[in-house]
Amino acid sequence: MNFLCPFHLDKNSSFSIKKNTYYCYGCNLKGKIIFENIKMNKFEFYFNKEILLKAKIYLIKKKNFWLNYLSIRNIDFKTLFHYNLGCIDINFKTKNNVYFVKNKLIFPIIDEFGLLCGIGLKTNNLKSKYVNIYKKNYNNKNVIYGINESINRYYTIIVEGYFDLLTLYKNNIYNATSVLGCNVNYKKIIKLLLKYKSIYFCFDGDLAGYLSVVKINKIKNKYKIKNLNCINLPFGYDPDNYINKYGIENFFKFMNI
Repeated sequence: MNFLCPFHLDKNSSFSIKKNTYYCYGCNLKGKIIFENIKMNKFEFYFNKEILLKAKIYLIKKKNFWLNYLSIRNIDFKTLFHYNLGCIDINFKTKNNVYFVKNKLIFPIIDEFGLLCGIGLKTNNLKSKYVNIYKKNYNNKNVIYGINESINRYYTIIVEGYFDLLTLYKNNIYNATSVLGCNVNYKKIIKLLLKYKSIYFCFDGDLAGYLSVVKINKIKNKYKIKNLNCINLPFGYDPDNYINKYGIENFFKFMNI
């Protein structure tokens, strides 16, 4: 996947992501990445309330690719408004020159204190993965998307992706969060247990999801954590497509909640 480099003024989509590495053909910056997570200098300069508000307004009020895409994915206005989704078209002008976010769906990532710590980007190449960009000094290993919105302290459902969480919210399930991938560690589990009495992990029905369940069950047994539950959906399913096909009630039955 190629897009405009976030580390220099780039007009030629010089920034390339392949497998677990990134490389810019313009400024020659390179490195390894995990789940396409990138840390960025001057994050606050590029991403401020003004830019994100304009992106949110543009998504809602203008006819654009992403509004149509969200409609196809069964995401309603209530949900996209609640999570402050946005997009910026190619003609958007800003003194900060945020070229590399143009024509991408933007997911602001808010921490448990209500502070912006990163953004998720999705290109209109629908087969591409997401790119998450964080503040330079932020420990993204412990990021939990939606933790600031989940208000039910009794339990939370934890999913892998952005759209898994959006689909749950759209179906009036407000006690859900996302770990944005399968990389769950002991610290992240403890962080969740400090806020919720019980936690329910729901991973996709694929190899990465199966391996995550094995890893979490090992942590559960090692530290004797009783209020931790972890399952995989059937092969080929994630919470988003499972709920859209079978409904929220059947999802809860499968989760045994």
